[in-house]
Amino acid sequence: MPCPSLSKFQHYSLTDGTDVRITSSASNESRSESVVGVNPTNKQNLICASKKFINPQKYYFTISTSYSADGGATWKESPPAMPQGWDGMTDPDLTFDHHGNAYLIVEPIKFTPNGPQDIVGMGMYVYRSKDGGKTWDAPVELHPDASDDKQWIDADTNPGSPFYGNIYAVWGANTPLRFSRSKNQGKNWKGVGNSPSGTQVAPQGCFAPSLCIGPDGVIHVSWHQPATGAIMYTRSTDGGDSFEPVTTPITGISSLHNFLPSTGGFPHFPNGTFRVMTLVTSCMAAGNRLVVAWADFREGVSRIYYRIATNSGTSWLGPASGQPLLSGFIKAGQQHFHPQLTTAANESVGCVFYEFGPKAGKNLIDVKLSQSCNDGGSFSYPTTITDTPWDPAVNAPWSHGNSSVTFIGEYFGIGAFDDAFAVVWTDTRTGVQELFFDRGSLVAVWQPPQVPSEVLTILAGVIQDGGGIVIIGGKVIRVPPWDPGIDILHALVAIDSVSQIKNDGAAEALSNLNKIIANVANERG
Repeated sequence: MPCPSLSKFQHYSLTDGTDVRITSSASNESRSESVVGVNPTNKQNLICASKKFINPQKYYFTISTSYSADGGATWKESPPAMPQGWDGMTDPDLTFDHHGNAYLIVEPIKFTPNGPQDIVGMGMYVYRSKDGGKTWDAPVELHPDASDDKQWIDADTNPGSPFYGNIYAVWGANTPLRFSRSKNQGKNWKGVGNSPSGTQVAPQGCFAPSLCIGPDGVIHVSWHQPATGAIMYTRSTDGGDSFEPVTTPITGISSLHNFLPSTGGFPHFPNGTFRVMTLVTSCMAAGNRLVVAWADFREGVSRIYYRIATNSGTSWLGPASGQPLLSGFIKAGQQHFHPQLTTAANESVGCVFYEFGPKAGKNLIDVKLSQSCNDGGSFSYPTTITDTPWDPAVNAPWSHGNSSVTFIGEYFGIGAFDDAFAVVWTDTRTGVQELFFDRGSLVAVWQPPQVPSEVLTILAGVIQDGGGIVIIGGKVIRVPPWDPGIDILHALVAIDSVSQIKNDGAAEALSNLNKIIANVANERG
């Protein structure tokens, strides 16, 4: 059932489960910069990948993966073997194809302690797993250039696409946007047209491009050049045989680079030392609608902004500078950053992000998840995914060996089930940077959408167990005796009261009340 198709007295609410610890690491094995994928042929099979540090003070790391065969309840680490001559790897991303094969794109690196740089890239490579992440084939080279960096990979799993089954990769870090594709499940790769893998698509340069594939097979690539006010975009409508000229559909943004204090060349929040930046994330909503989001500082704090393009990226909606993801969701001193987008099979759009600021007397991070059931037109009040906030200062690696600039990663993982979102993030509750997982589920809740208090009147009998009636929007709704709807009405009244409270505890209380409603609704059937 598509996300927007609900009965008159239902709407979708996000509920989270219990956080699951994925990794168990030594203190020098800090984990960060995670991604997660859900196997489209077996939704119980998940794979996540992240940086795994070797020496956090020297900024030496590699990449490791873990897989789950039970929907994320348990995980087993399964790192890909590195060829001789590689010291480490960086910047993981992964995707599944329509056969259930997984593809992990990596940048191999050499450690150069006596050189002008601490690490040097060695090109771009892709590993493949045919068994759900348990084992990985030897990596295939996409491009050998030392400047290759900041990669993304995606597969066309849309049966209606003329390019069904293709796998695409893009990368660039203040370098030309490069492109590669495979039409035979990762065995061979080539660039635009018949050119070699790693074709320059945008010679003018890009940084950390985001890649997504529409149901019509159109390839969408967008990115933000640091310290500028623009987001760039290009697309291919012929499966990568050609790309359209680069355009600038989003302008007037406030990049974090321009407004935050900087140490060692990296921006950071006033009450934190970990580096942050404005990076682009994107996904496809129903009807070939492209959603692009980023962290923006125009409100004097970091907030998530986004813009939508319809008609497969040809018609951009709203103001050129975008709109806030959560209009009015302002909490004093809280910074929202590192947004990540995806779309579930039921067409709901999920946006997960970090929230950093004062919590329980310290500056901590929570993971927040919001969803849209109207193809990105608006997003829900966010659900807190983390069971407890975590401290980014704990076990934090030093960015490029600089103790004044720490590192928690510049993105983290979100994947999609049929009616839920898989979230994997960095967390320090154990005293070490580890990976944790949780599932943000969409539940159809038996209650009127957005019921204001002035149109809901509880009449005699309802607040007892003898049944009664409730007036909603001027219409009389009968509630049978002993109906679980009575409990829902109690919770609705509580929600209306709690929503008037402005302190930090109100958000958690609202989340718990929504969980109660969801549980009662499930019991009600």
